[in-house]
Amino acid sequence: MLKGILKMFNKNTFIIYEGPSMLDGKDIVVLISGFKTRSKNDKTGDMFQTWILVKDIKPSLAAKMGADVSVCGDCPRRPVNTILSDSLKAVEKKCYVILDYAPDSIFRAYQAGNYEKVTPAQVADMIRNHKRTRKLRIGSYGDPLAVPSEVFKPLIDVAESFTGYTHQVKRANKEWSKYVMASADTKQQALEYQAAGYRTFRVRAEKSTLLPNEIACPASKEAGRKSSCAKCSLCMGTTSKSKKSVAIIEH
Repeated sequence: MLKGILKMFNKNTFIIYEGPSMLDGKDIVVLISGFKTRSKNDKTGDMFQTWILVKDIKPSLAAKMGADVSVCGDCPRRPVNTILSDSLKAVEKKCYVILDYAPDSIFRAYQAGNYEKVTPAQVADMIRNHKRTRKLRIGSYGDPLAVPSEVFKPLIDVAESFTGYTHQVKRANKEWSKYVMASADTKQQALEYQAAGYRTFRVRAEKSTLLPNEIACPASKEAGRKSSCAKCSLCMGTTSKSKKSVAIIEH
């Protein structure tokens, strides 16, 4: 078993799920990267990255077509939602993920057959035995709730820390509140989700003040970028030791 794990460490990215989306039943694929080469994302730091993609359509094209609903649900930052808004709101609500970069690149390699499919249990063993990092990012692109919970649960159980965010609170099983932050776009929404038992991660306007139970994201510009997601561990749903919710200025 250990010999097989060591062999896998020579590869960077793996397929951990191919099957129906929990959001609309269409085919999706989930990949995990970072076993050989660390992420170049300075804000998140050294974490395993998971990519939730529409199975047969390039991410940037899926977003333009609206097919990204299979992996993003009713997220207000989906391109089809911002396109329908006026120009100012389109800028304000823009998705943070640049699809032409990592998601499209990973998708092309997946389509070319470059990745090996492994089970969540195998990935959990790899994370448990990894020497460089045991930090996990659930949904580097895509909403974690598009994926069966049994795919991510074994990984979460062995990870030293993890981050996850969802816009699907109203359709979520309450158990997800332990693992993900509820993404909020207004103060009212944040308070609503907190009342439902979630900790929230709110994107706020520069002039919008923090709620009494919120703190500024330590990896944000306004907080002086004093930490990274890998070091911070605040965004672990209700599993986090912190009871405060988190907010960040739109960027």
